[in-house]
Amino acid sequence: MPFESFVDDEISTMQEQLNESGRALETHEIQVPLGSIMHHVPSVLSGASVQDVINLMVSHDIGSIFVVSDESLKGIIGERDILLKVLNKLGDYANLSVDHFMKCDPLTLKPEDLLDTAIQHMAQGGFRHIPIVDDQHRPLGMVSVRHIISYLIEHFPQEVLTLPPKPIRNAMRAREGA
Repeated sequence: MPFESFVDDEISTMQEQLNESGRALETHEIQVPLGSIMHHVPSVLSGASVQDVINLMVSHDIGSIFVVSDESLKGIIGERDILLKVLNKLGDYANLSVDHFMKCDPLTLKPEDLLDTAIQHMAQGGFRHIPIVDDQHRPLGMVSVRHIISYLIEHFPQEVLTLPPKPIRNAMRAREGA
């Protein structure tokens, strides 16, 4: 069929464009200190209510909150923790303590640690947020997958934004009609 030939030609052209425009990022290009891309995240005191955490997340449009005690990081609670651990609980969220639902002693990094380290930890650990702490384990900020993607788009727009879309394979060969 002539139409299938056209689709195959278009796929070949797109693949050639991808091979021409795409390049792998060099290791040194993602070895930037986390202190330069981290963002401030509000915190709650250990013992705060889940309702306080939800209100803080909504008002700051963020996905996770630090839980601290004596200015030291004790844990982190994220939107997935609330969805998976809290929403199936009956009762008033104002009376549920964040301490029962947070991730205790999460993996942390320092401001001088590098972006490639954070990416590796996130990929291996399956999490989306890494707290950045000082030597006394006081939270300084957070690096999230969203921040990493924003950094990559800002610093490598040609490589990221000009990637051709990948067509759905065999979409035109699917059976049509009712």
